[in-house]
Amino acid sequence: MSKSDTTKAQIMRAAIEQFTALGFEGAAMREIANAAGVNIGLIRYHFGNKADLYRDTLAFVSVQYNAVCLEALETARRDGNAEEIIYSWLAAPITHWQDSTVASGEEVLCFLNKMGYESPELTRDVYESHYSYALQEWQDAVQSHFPGMQRADWLWCLTCLRGMYFNIVAHNDFTLWGLPAIQGKESAIRRLAADMVALLGTYTSTH
Repeated sequence: MSKSDTTKAQIMRAAIEQFTALGFEGAAMREIANAAGVNIGLIRYHFGNKADLYRDTLAFVSVQYNAVCLEALETARRDGNAEEIIYSWLAAPITHWQDSTVASGEEVLCFLNKMGYESPELTRDVYESHYSYALQEWQDAVQSHFPGMQRADWLWCLTCLRGMYFNIVAHNDFTLWGLPAIQGKESAIRRLAADMVALLGTYTSTH
């Protein structure tokens, strides 16, 4: 890794910590610079303003996030099991993450959880260009096991799943939510996947 890449990684790591803990509005460029051990001018040189830093960091972590999730999904598809497809995607950032130079998989999940509370104007472009295509592939794989399910029902189940999932993976010492970390996260995600299959099945059987 070049000196420039190392510096950028330091800045993005500090940015993820600050944005996750304080949100976009609460995070300050000066504090990010202090945490990264650089001056603000160097952040502006590499990333531009705070919004650019946020979006560039979000885009950067999407590369590994999508790769590990899609790899796990491909393996699960061969099993042909809806529960495994749901579990594999949700657990992949914990079970398959490789490079933690900028953030661990769990730290990225905390960051993505906090992203859901930010202004759509800040996050929409990066989400649509870097995350939505992979997520859609996973959704298609899940929905293929529940043919005929109404879109409104699917979106409701997906919303419930997202809420329960982030309650499992995104509450730890890395955030300021003040909730205790859940132990045995992989087992908890496995139970969540089983519960979601049961829930999806009830919606399918009633239509």
